[in-house]
Amino acid sequence: MSRSHKFVILADTHVGDRTKVLEPALFSAIQKERPDQIFHAGDVCTPEVIAQLETIAPTLAVQGNRDWFLGYKLPKEIHLEVNGLKITLAHGHFSIWHWFWNYVRLFITREALNNRYFQRELARQYPQADIIIYGHLHYSANESMDGKHFLNPGVGYPEWRNNFHPGYIILTVDADGTFGTSLKFVNPQPETTV
Repeated sequence: MSRSHKFVILADTHVGDRTKVLEPALFSAIQKERPDQIFHAGDVCTPEVIAQLETIAPTLAVQGNRDWFLGYKLPKEIHLEVNGLKITLAHGHFSIWHWFWNYVRLFITREALNNRYFQRELARQYPQADIIIYGHLHYSANESMDGKHFLNPGVGYPEWRNNFHPGYIILTVDADGTFGTSLKFVNPQPETTV
């Protein structure tokens, strides 16, 4: 018999890369959610983050472009089925060449590719998925397009693209396969000096 599931989704924590530790306020908020499982959509940057999240709930993570650069080996994508709902977890950078040409384009045109561009590409790449979870852009998204739902929690540390409030998404999947989502942000804890 199927049961309801509660997932926490986060991405782009960049610990050891752009920040020293997993944001304490984010960790505390995830703990309070009491999820059944955690999905990390890449740019984890260090295995210690997964070990820390595993103290809350079993954690699945995929490789982001920064993970690739740092030599942290994770799967490029994970496909799950939860109560009949097909879920794909990916970072969203597609390949290192795609990432590179995206930055060349940004440098030349000064225009970033938006969530819709990435969602169309992800839908083309994962036609079987009902829900596609991704990161990479550091901008959050919780929206549907062409019969698919796209979830991007934004960046997991204080940064200008999230108004310095790390984000995460709650995904609940009911026993009948219906689902609900909620995008949440936390107030970061100020650094203390000794």
